[in-house]
Amino acid sequence: MKKIITFLYLLILAYACYDDKGNYDYREINQISIQNIDSLVLCDQMDLLSIPVTLEGTQYSDSNRFTYMWEVNQKVVATTKDLNVYANFPLGINTARFVVTDKELGTKAFKNFRINVSSSTAGDGILVLSKYQGHAELSFKRLDREGSTFTPNYYEALTGNRLGTNPRKIHRCYIPEAANVNSGLKIETDQRLKCLSEETLVEIGENNHNFFISRAMTLPPDITEFDVKACWHLTTSATTTSLGGYIFVIANDELWHDQRMAMPAYNVDLNMTFMQKASPWHGQLSPVMFLASLTGSGTQNYSSPELLYLFDESEGQFIYANVNSSAANRACSELGIYAGYSLLYGTHTASPNQAVAVLGNGSVYRMLYLKLPSKTSETAAVPFTVLADVIVPGEVINSGTSYYPMKNESYMFFATDNGLYRYNLRDLENGNAPGSQNRIMTLTDFGYNADDKITCMTVSRTEQEILLGISRYGEDTEGMGEELKGDVLVLDLKTMNMIRKYEGVAGYPVDLMVKYQKFLRDGKENGGDVSDILYF
Repeated sequence: MKKIITFLYLLILAYACYDDKGNYDYREINQISIQNIDSLVLCDQMDLLSIPVTLEGTQYSDSNRFTYMWEVNQKVVATTKDLNVYANFPLGINTARFVVTDKELGTKAFKNFRINVSSSTAGDGILVLSKYQGHAELSFKRLDREGSTFTPNYYEALTGNRLGTNPRKIHRCYIPEAANVNSGLKIETDQRLKCLSEETLVEIGENNHNFFISRAMTLPPDITEFDVKACWHLTTSATTTSLGGYIFVIANDELWHDQRMAMPAYNVDLNMTFMQKASPWHGQLSPVMFLASLTGSGTQNYSSPELLYLFDESEGQFIYANVNSSAANRACSELGIYAGYSLLYGTHTASPNQAVAVLGNGSVYRMLYLKLPSKTSETAAVPFTVLADVIVPGEVINSGTSYYPMKNESYMFFATDNGLYRYNLRDLENGNAPGSQNRIMTLTDFGYNADDKITCMTVSRTEQEILLGISRYGEDTEGMGEELKGDVLVLDLKTMNMIRKYEGVAGYPVDLMVKYQKFLRDGKENGGDVSDILYF
């Protein structure tokens, strides 16, 4: 009996299984094959990395039926079918993955690969320091390869860190050092000097009071703060046989400066460092310093300067410092008293012992033409003299004006609001102030609106091109919003014809420079041949 029951049970179970076959809808899975991604992808850092992908499915390949994800170093960098991103990845090998997901079935296909990133920043390029959404950022474009594009706001994407919140200036030092901290690039931000490698463009240190203390011959008293107000790097020589240069810093309303002289072939490397040189009245210093003369020496070098000029706002007077000595700063009382003014700009000119200074008090702007000694030995023969003092309209020069004096001509270019001006400094001798008659272009000439502004400018070292940083943010100086509204306009300096316009490459532009990898005073080698080949 037990055998009969077992037999009947197995018979019913077999019938149930047979009858159940028609109750399931079996579907063949669409298998995706990913094509056109090499196992090792080569690219340059900060260049645009483009990988077009071909998908092949066993049933369908319609790209709209899938979602996509590109990962680099386990971070999602794109969610599009084809990859088009700036290569803001670390140098060397980076692990990467492309994931395709079927929207309906949820099945996935993977492609693992590697990205070998090389340096694209070690050569000549354009750097734009800007303010974007309230913090400092950098944008970069290489100039050593035709067809390269800008990499906007690369710094935080590349390093994971912010550069600061209050950017001011970019500086370049061409004198290499073993630790590399004082060479390369300096970024003024948040009353600090951040040091960036000129090759990788990322932070490698900081120049603060400890930098000066470590090189000084005598130790100062305890320093609790080091608030940088201004900085200037001056390279006087950078050849294979001779290195020389200065760093001048105004911090805590005192002058700090360091001179380096090196002859690598003879193992000679010397520093002269002086600190905490205040005004004779210990007043507040304007964030500007300038020389009376800067003369060329040989084919590439400059003669070493001696007297550096500053301005004490508390007393309204000019002062000077001997940069080769620990001697206290001295007053230039002969130049007069300008109570309530700040020094907005100062520079040497193409004429030895003649300088230009711009003073402002918020409503009145004055341009001074000064005759000044460049060395202590000249103070008797070249007395401190004001050759001209003119009032300049605020719409022509104001606190936001950018300046560039020609190296070997008496002309000065300056940009205010939406206009660019070319002014002959000889006109100062006749008491003729800069005015609207000196304007040579406006941004409206190049399709901009009347409220767009030139916020910074620089000139190539061959003085063939002028680069303008332009803001389309209106009154917003913080660069808020997602859209980048900072542009770079490159013009021929002589004809004012446009060479190139780069739109939306930065936040609110604060400063820009052509970053040269090698020091050439005028961009020339071999006794006068122009060596710069820049692909703007």
